Amino acid sequence: MIIAAVALLFWQSRGGALPEFFQSSYFGNYTLVFWLEVAMTAAILYLSVKYKKWLAFVLAVVQIGLVAWFEHMGGEMPVASPLYIDRFSLVMAGIIGVIGSLICVYALGYMKHFHRHYPMMTDRRPYFFFLLFIFLSAMFGIVFSNDMYYMLFFWEITTLCSFLLIGYTRTQEAVNNSFRALVMNMSGGIAFIIALIYLRQNFQICELDKVIALKQLAIIPAALLCYAALTKAAQMPFSSWLLGAMVAPTPTSALLHSSTMVKAGVFLALKMSPVIQNTYAGNALAVVGGATFLVCSLINIAEHNVKKLLAYSTVANLGLIVCCAGVGTSETVWIGIMLIIFHAVSKSLLFLVAGTVENRLYTKDIENYDNLIVKMPVLSILLITGVAGMFVAPFGVVISKWKAIEAFLSVPSILGPVLIIVLAFGSGATVFYWTKLMGKVMAVKDVPELEKKKQDTIGMDEWVPQWGQAVLSVIICLGLYPISVRLVEPYVRGVYGAAGGGVGMVNYVIIVIMVSMMVLLPLAAIVFRRKRVYNQNNTYMSGRSMDSDMVVDCSMGSKRAVTLRGYYFEELFGEHKLALYANTFCTAAISFMIIAEVLWGR
Repeated sequence: MIIAAVALLFWQSRGGALPEFFQSSYFGNYTLVFWLEVAMTAAILYLSVKYKKWLAFVLAVVQIGLVAWFEHMGGEMPVASPLYIDRFSLVMAGIIGVIGSLICVYALGYMKHFHRHYPMMTDRRPYFFFLLFIFLSAMFGIVFSNDMYYMLFFWEITTLCSFLLIGYTRTQEAVNNSFRALVMNMSGGIAFIIALIYLRQNFQICELDKVIALKQLAIIPAALLCYAALTKAAQMPFSSWLLGAMVAPTPTSALLHSSTMVKAGVFLALKMSPVIQNTYAGNALAVVGGATFLVCSLINIAEHNVKKLLAYSTVANLGLIVCCAGVGTSETVWIGIMLIIFHAVSKSLLFLVAGTVENRLYTKDIENYDNLIVKMPVLSILLITGVAGMFVAPFGVVISKWKAIEAFLSVPSILGPVLIIVLAFGSGATVFYWTKLMGKVMAVKDVPELEKKKQDTIGMDEWVPQWGQAVLSVIICLGLYPISVRLVEPYVRGVYGAAGGGVGMVNYVIIVIMVSMMVLLPLAAIVFRRKRVYNQNNTYMSGRSMDSDMVVDCSMGSKRAVTLRGYYFEELFGEHKLALYANTFCTAAISFMIIAEVLWGR
């Protein structure tokens, strides 16, 4: 799989055409793909009947019916270039190949500990790894497919694999969550095939590059494809399927949330950006993405569960990328691609670390992350590195948000100021919850020696991918300028005729200096550290007396125990309240996106 991707990259880097095999009639016959689609549908129908999930059954029948209609539509439709390579697909291939491979290596050690802790659960590791590899292969198919019928085929493979991976444990919760993901993603698949039918009937094309070349003539199929992208990217009101994926083993969560599944959605949305720019569909897409970013960031303030916090953070960052895709300018597309790169590395690292902590401490609660810097100091450094990559300058996520403010200022309508406000408040909430997590990790208190040995149980098959991604996050930050100049800007220039962004050499030098200081200062602290003993007697309580149980004398004779507990504000930012309002709003915006383009589209 990786060798094939590297071979394609070699051909592109040499400036040559794709090998003749990839442009031959082997890819002109859809019969094999159709029957593979039938086989996947049969599997879904069987499992839907077995677990009595009738909505999934109905959607599967509708989808295969539409695929059969497309397959047997009359008329020739030659496809000159079934596969393609551009700079954006190279970026995606690098993310899938490198991060996906590291997650698979991590899964070797994780799944061994997973089944050791749950001995009553059937050990199906060969099946699990088979799904991982098929999943990654399908992702390569998505990013290299110019023929959109093949893209749909690979799109549906990722849907089926994610469904099976989420339901791996076969508990009732896992089954319910897997079918929720299946239903939502199949609704996107139905929109995808309807878009292909429309393109074939009206334009006799099925190639992605030709759809983009049509610009706003293809706005109706583009709006349908954007709907499919929203479902795959887990934007509100579809975010619940990605949150439900938390019941799966951590490698599944890392794959779905960082390098693969959700990135397919934003990949397609950014591809459609030139088509939907300055349209009802584009504005609606920007509104849905902005609302998702703001609401999910606020919900995270009240979130106790570390894995759900990471999940909501993923949905929020994807929302910002979708927002950039909806605005559709060269600047926002540059920002969206840069966000994809930096988010993939940092978020994957965070999921791997959270999974390791869960396997050793048996907890997902942020409040139980106290003293992690004492219990697992190396793992804590890796976790802090991942968190820093998400909200600390000069890492790329922060740089991209800074550039987004500049880009939104140039939006000519009222949408621009609204998006700036959304970005400001959403980013403020982001700083709050990431700082809270870092504070819990770095809280220091004496712990039993036995607790300090938890880190010794972590094997190399878990250390290597985690350290690899931590180092990769620093390297990518140092390579921000060449990545922009060699990969992102050429792609944007090819689509829009303008580079669309960049950090500039002066700013890049500042970034390199800041990264160097962030790396060297902790190393200096380790080299020149002095040994200190921390205990409760060293705690200063503003002159108030405190007993050995850390109970402090307060006003009017009251007493209160000292705790290091974060603020959550559940009454203001509770998940159920905000999610209900946001899902209703986003549903209305998506409905408007489709209906407005059908009735009044330009």
